[in-house]
Amino acid sequence: MTEFYISSNKYSLVERKTKHNGTVYDVMFRVVTLDGIERQKKLSGFKNKTLAKQAYLDFVTEKCELVKNNPLKKHKPDKQVPTVGELHRSYIASLRGQNKESSIYGKQSVYDIFIKPAFESRSITDLTKQELLFWQDALWATRNERTGESYSHNYLSRVRANFSTFLSWVEERYSYKNAFKEIKLPKRRAPRTQMQIWTREEFEQFISVVDDPQYHTFFTLLFFTGRRKGEIFALKPEKIDLEKRSILFDASISRKTLDSAAYHETTTKADKTQHIPICDVVVNELQNYKGQAPYFFGGERPLADTSTTRYFQKKCEEAGVKTIRIHDLRHSFVSMLIHLGANYMVVADLIGDTVEQVLKTYAHLYESDKLEIISKIK
Repeated sequence: MTEFYISSNKYSLVERKTKHNGTVYDVMFRVVTLDGIERQKKLSGFKNKTLAKQAYLDFVTEKCELVKNNPLKKHKPDKQVPTVGELHRSYIASLRGQNKESSIYGKQSVYDIFIKPAFESRSITDLTKQELLFWQDALWATRNERTGESYSHNYLSRVRANFSTFLSWVEERYSYKNAFKEIKLPKRRAPRTQMQIWTREEFEQFISVVDDPQYHTFFTLLFFTGRRKGEIFALKPEKIDLEKRSILFDASISRKTLDSAAYHETTTKADKTQHIPICDVVVNELQNYKGQAPYFFGGERPLADTSTTRYFQKKCEEAGVKTIRIHDLRHSFVSMLIHLGANYMVVADLIGDTVEQVLKTYAHLYESDKLEIISKIK
C-alpha cells in the first residue's frame, strides 16, 4: 500500500554508538507524503549495514511509489514546513520541568542574540550545511557590542553547541536533518586567560574599607566559604548554627527568570544540600552581625545583585586593589585552600562542586607551589 512518494534511490547510512547495544546503523532518505510534504525518513537501530540496507529496500518496496518529482509540490502550502522560530518555541516549552529555569533562560538568551536574527522566520529545511557554515563564520567574527572585543572561543563554542543541541532535538522529533553534525568546530589560537584571584592580604586590604556592616559580612562569607553569590543571597538566619560552627547551604537566588519576576529561590547549582563548616573569621563575623529575616542579607528581599556589584567595584578602587569579579572571591578561596594543602575532594565538598569540575577549573593552581614541592626532594 502506497504511503509515500519517492523520487530517488539515494540513502545514507549513519553509524551510531549506543549504551546498551554497541554500534548500530541508521538509514536515512527523503520521501514525500501523500499530501505533498517532503521530509527526511529514518529507519533506526540495525546491527550491521546489510540489515540497514535491506530495511531500506523493504520499506521502499512495500510503502513507496517511485515518481520523477514531488507530484503535489505545486499545491503545497508555504507554511507546512515549520520555521526555526516555531520549532524553537516548541523546544523551549519541552524543556520546562526538565531543566532549571536559569538554564532555559540561558538557552533562550543565546537564541535571541545569535540565532533569531539569522533564522527566526526561515524554514527549518533552509538550514543546510552551507547556510550553517556561513552562520558559524559570522559568529566567530562577532564582537561584543558592549566592549567591542571578540568573544572567547569557549563562549562561542557554547553558543554553537546550544544551537546544535536544538537542531538535534528537531531531528529526533521531526526528522529534519541536523547538518551541524557534518561541520567541524572552528579553531582559534588564543592565550589562556589568567584566573583573577586575591590573596588573603589583598582581601584584608579590601575589606578594611568596607564600612557597611551588611556588605562587610557578605563579602567575608564569600571569600572564606567559596560559595556562589546566589547561595549567599539565599541565606536565611535559621541556616546558620554558630554552636556547631556550620552553615546549611540548600538554596540559591536566581535572577534569570522566565516570568519577569525579579528573582526566584531555587536549589543550588549542583542540587546539593550541605552543612559546611566555617572558620574562626566567619564565626566572629557572624557574631558581630546578627542579620535580617527572612533573608539574612536584605530582609524581605535578597540584596540586589546590581547594587552589590557596584558597591564591590567602588570599594576595590577605594582600597587600591585590583578589580576582580565578585565570583572571583570563590576562586580566591579555592586558591587559598590549595596553597594550604587541601586535596581536591575536600575543596569540591566545601564549595559545593564536583571533583571533575574542580580539577578542570583549578588544577593549574597547583603549579604555584611547584618550586616549594620540588625543594622538598632531597
